[in-house]
Amino acid sequence: MAQVLAVCISSARQEVKKCVPEACFIAGEGIEGDSHRGFSDRHVSLLRAEDIRAAEAEAGFSFPPGSLAENLVIEGLPSEIPIGTKLKVGSEVILLVAEKGKKPDEPHSYDYRGWCLLPKVGYFLQVLKGGAVRPGDEVVIVEDKKR
Repeated sequence: MAQVLAVCISSARQEVKKCVPEACFIAGEGIEGDSHRGFSDRHVSLLRAEDIRAAEAEAGFSFPPGSLAENLVIEGLPSEIPIGTKLKVGSEVILLVAEKGKKPDEPHSYDYRGWCLLPKVGYFLQVLKGGAVRPGDEVVIVEDKKR
């Protein structure tokens, strides 16, 4: 079973995201109180806990939740999540996997101690159906469209 380990937001871009006990996801926009809400079609950023742990082992230090500019840390998702996959988070939120990583020529303006994972292994999601998300919420793949 996949599970939300952390939900993180920041009030300003390029500011470290901080963990919150609950966040309100808004369809078509993103997360209430997050600096990226309504900014683009990349409403929410996600890192798999397994990818963070691998980077920690290589770096020799830990990455606190939110330090890599991610909104969600989720444990138990497959290593590859196809674009178009829908994730149900908790009892009501539906997120669409819109993109993996960033385009090679696209800048990434934030790192933590020289590390950034979103451009390579991060996922960008769109909020299709809003609601509350909390650490501990179950995450289920509800649709897996193969390309």
